[in-house]
Amino acid sequence: MHTSTSFDLRRPLGFLLPVVLAALLAGAAPGASQVHRFGKNKVQYADFQWQKTETDHFDLYFYAEEEELAGYAAEMAERGFADLERKFAHTVQRRIPLIIYSSHVYFEQTNIIPDLLPPGVAGFTEFLKGRVVLPLSGSLPEFERVLRHELVHVFMADRIQQVLGRRGITDFRPAPLWFSEGLAEYWSGEWDTYADMIIRDSLFSRRLVAIEGMHFIHGTFQLYKEGQSICAHMAATYGEDIFALLLDNWWRGRDFAEVFEKVTGDALAKLDKDWQYRLGKEYLPDIAAADPPSRLARPLTRRGFNVKPQVFAAGDSAGVVFFRNYQGYTQIVRSSLQGGDAVVVVEGERSPSFEALHALDTKPAVSTDGRRLAFSAKRAGRDHLYIWDLQQGREERRFSFEEVVAISSPSWSPDGRRLVFSGAHRGGITDLYVVDTVDGSLQALTADIYHDRDPDWSADGSRIAFSSDRWEGGRRGFYNLFLYEVEEQEILPLTRGWHNDLQPAWSPGGQSLVFSSDRDTMFNLYAMRLSPAPEGGLRAATRRVTRTLTGTFDPVWTPDRQGLLFSGYEEGRFQIYHQELGLDSAAVAWESLPSAEAGTWRPEAALGGSLVRKKYRKKMSLDIAQSQISQDLDFGTSGGIQVGMSDMLGNDHYYLVLSHISGDVDLLNGFNMVLGRQHLGGQLDTAWGVFRLNDRLSGRFGRRVREKRIGASIDLSYPFSRFDRVETRLSLRHASIDRQSGGGRLKGWLVTNALSYTHDSSIWTITGPLEGKRYSFGAAQTVDFKRSRRFNVTLFGDYRHYFRLSRRGALAVRLMGRHSSGDLPEFFPLGGSWTLRGYGWRSIWGSKALLLNNELRFPLLDRLVIGLPVGNIDLSAFRGALFVDAGNAWTGEFGGWKGSLGAGVRLALGGVLVFRLDAARRTDFESLGNDTRWDFFFGWDF
Repeated sequence: MHTSTSFDLRRPLGFLLPVVLAALLAGAAPGASQVHRFGKNKVQYADFQWQKTETDHFDLYFYAEEEELAGYAAEMAERGFADLERKFAHTVQRRIPLIIYSSHVYFEQTNIIPDLLPPGVAGFTEFLKGRVVLPLSGSLPEFERVLRHELVHVFMADRIQQVLGRRGITDFRPAPLWFSEGLAEYWSGEWDTYADMIIRDSLFSRRLVAIEGMHFIHGTFQLYKEGQSICAHMAATYGEDIFALLLDNWWRGRDFAEVFEKVTGDALAKLDKDWQYRLGKEYLPDIAAADPPSRLARPLTRRGFNVKPQVFAAGDSAGVVFFRNYQGYTQIVRSSLQGGDAVVVVEGERSPSFEALHALDTKPAVSTDGRRLAFSAKRAGRDHLYIWDLQQGREERRFSFEEVVAISSPSWSPDGRRLVFSGAHRGGITDLYVVDTVDGSLQALTADIYHDRDPDWSADGSRIAFSSDRWEGGRRGFYNLFLYEVEEQEILPLTRGWHNDLQPAWSPGGQSLVFSSDRDTMFNLYAMRLSPAPEGGLRAATRRVTRTLTGTFDPVWTPDRQGLLFSGYEEGRFQIYHQELGLDSAAVAWESLPSAEAGTWRPEAALGGSLVRKKYRKKMSLDIAQSQISQDLDFGTSGGIQVGMSDMLGNDHYYLVLSHISGDVDLLNGFNMVLGRQHLGGQLDTAWGVFRLNDRLSGRFGRRVREKRIGASIDLSYPFSRFDRVETRLSLRHASIDRQSGGGRLKGWLVTNALSYTHDSSIWTITGPLEGKRYSFGAAQTVDFKRSRRFNVTLFGDYRHYFRLSRRGALAVRLMGRHSSGDLPEFFPLGGSWTLRGYGWRSIWGSKALLLNNELRFPLLDRLVIGLPVGNIDLSAFRGALFVDAGNAWTGEFGGWKGSLGAGVRLALGGVLVFRLDAARRTDFESLGNDTRWDFFFGWDF
């Protein structure tokens, strides 16, 4: 299950932060505090050779390997445009940029937005330039569905802007997320079994969220599916044209509820009540004949998220390995067949070797002797196939293939030498491959446009069962089962029907299969027995083995063939279950397999042969242009403009900041300018900037410094992976420094060079990091090269470790050090909520600094909603903290430790800001002070 996301970057604030950051990086004189910054990396491993083609309504961007996919995408986009033009009773006049990637591992490298894209994002619409961006996930029908979903966002935003603009309303009034995503789901495809599962589970587990409470499930798959269900109910109640009517009348209300009531005459609360009543009538009868997984089988897991079990037997012992995500990181773990405590086998998402484990899209595989584990993981911008020694607990071998970028669901041959897997090549098409684990040779078993997935090798080695859309129903996204005959190299259909048959698994004896299917409207498990048919070929007998209210997936046989393990969906989570199984051959009828001559399908690609392809040429366009004005006690009033530009792919950015300060400066001296350029198109990120600034700085060479400077800087950042990078900067500037505290004026041509190494593998909650590590170490040097005078050398280090104690609690430890020496050393401040609590903001200064923070973080309230007559105030999360701080900053001799003890609360405000309130008392670690200092601060926890 995947979701698509729409990012709204139309408002100036959305681009203001990167502009200001770039200006600071380009213009500020580098010091230790400016060299390093934390955060994970978006790495551009691939060197894409981008091309562009045009259709009637789209500018389509793709790289050379995607030429076949581009032809399909062009046809799909125009077909979707025509359909939505009719449904919206509206047309989009501008050309729509459409950028496609052949796989999710490439899609994650896009620079069109700065966000790191998790595996669940199947596409997004970015409104700053109106770009639609999505990858191919293997299935062309699913690609078309996601594309149409994103086009709904394009049409909706364009329609709202037109309606409001026609009446002179300048503030954009976006639709609530449940409605915008719900309508995008409703108009992009049919209601499917996954949607049914989400709604059915939400209803029976009492997790269904009313319209007024949709903010509680903001951004979740449940919100998408509830929104789709509500839109279907609206269409059934008011007619299919209700959506166009709502958008046409968007100007008549300040919010959706007001517009809805004026258009329909009904309150939104009535729609909500009627929708929930209809769901009850539709789904409640199902409970008479079906049960949730926990009542069908024995749960082996109970906490977190657990999927893809694989049974192993080594000697006299047997067990199960599976994916687990309990506290933010995905792991491969092992446990006994009776459940209980699990032992971690592979730690995912903490190191470059296992950057992502793709738990929803792939399965692990255990060799028949129970000694080796095979699994795929993302590393260095592509998937690798790992062989893991289960007894030694270490990597045995690792495979990567130049022509295959995404790997999923490996399965061992009986002899333990070969692995079959589903792999996507650089063009995006997914086929079956076999790798010889001894010599590393790779063989493609299939080579066509169909999505071949879930391969499983039979116990006798003669057949590989897999799921595929390679039949007529695949045009609508349905999957059935097929057999690959290894010796004959032939493909035989195993099932046929307008439903999904997924995840086949052979029994230990090799004569039976178990699989997951929604042929009865819910995903249940089915067992199939194969035998030779009297007239030749094979025949099959199939029976259902579960009857669930929600969904059962990923079945595997127990070693004794008397039971099954599977993933079951219940209460919004997946858990592993065990069910006893008895197959009665007399209870089912034998049927011949479907004909091999049954029809297949080809996607329409009428535009493919007529597309004119051009080499992509960078064309800069405006991202932001805004004025600003501010008031400063020392400098008085200042004003200026900020301009940002970038190319269509987001690889190149230009920034210009112009401002002027008033006060005790003349016209020329009050002029400030920063011009910067950033290039992100390769693994090495580069930036340069030129600047002319007259500013007050806070204490690099004393507690208050005023510096006029003109110069240029060059920045290089090389990320090795999502977690690690090295950065360097070279800056040349002419500086005139007025040390307002400490006296003296300094002038000279200064050269600063700095180098740092940064690691970040932390996991965040809404208020700050909760688990993992962050550290950065480096050095900087500033020289007056005209006089050959070394101003200073600065060494710095910052190490932070977050020890997870519970799902939402942690012990956070930070150790930070600074040391600057030379003729004019830098000074570092301590004090305040961000560093040494209990002391005034930046009240302690010195050329050397040490800081140790220990903070216990724990939940107080997850959400507080305050009801007011004018609406609700939703305060996202309350967190508590107990802390002990120690540190000092000094020049010369160390003046002893300064410390504090205290407590605080953190309140997340809309996911954008965190309000912090700390109460601390000072200590010299021999006695405790009597005065309590209160510190207010806006910012995330360290």
